[in-house]
Amino acid sequence: MDVNSLNVLFTSLPGRYAKALFAVGKKESCLDAIIDNFSKLEIFFKNHPSVKKLLTSYCMNKKDLDAGWLAVGTHLSFCPVFLNFMRQVVENRRFDIIKRIRHIFNVAFAKYKNRRNLTISSVVELLPEQKKKLEGLICRVFKEKTIIKYKINEKILGGIKISSEELIVDASVRAQMKQLAEFYKNLKLGNINYED
Repeated sequence: MDVNSLNVLFTSLPGRYAKALFAVGKKESCLDAIIDNFSKLEIFFKNHPSVKKLLTSYCMNKKDLDAGWLAVGTHLSFCPVFLNFMRQVVENRRFDIIKRIRHIFNVAFAKYKNRRNLTISSVVELLPEQKKKLEGLICRVFKEKTIIKYKINEKILGGIKISSEELIVDASVRAQMKQLAEFYKNLKLGNINYED
């Protein structure tokens, strides 16, 4: 991703939050901790949905809400920058955009570290030879250091899907079936003039 694309991401509301968090995190040398804290918070809320509902519903008064976030931040050992950021996000009633903030922050972090995080999804675990071949192709395509995570996803039906911070290459059977269905729909509606 080039700098101009990153600047475009930073113009949105979640982008402005992500940019502010990134700037403070860089100044305080805690970018890695912030990445880790986002993950900790996601896991904590997944395991404690009632706490998430309470701390993001805004039904508590400001003082109790802040005390709740301080307690969660202390329990999860958040870095001060991330904890203060989350308290500000909740105070501004912007928790609904936190996933987008995290995504844009991750894009900026990857750009800063000159690396690309890739997730390769398949229906079954790939064989070592398949992984080696894919990794060789990926190294030729991307200039950045690539970190590859393999994931099993039965919803794709077959093939593979490669995704990173800002790129998706979908060579799954599911995607091909969607394209085929769209083609026949357009053919039936007369949007496509098909001749042999």
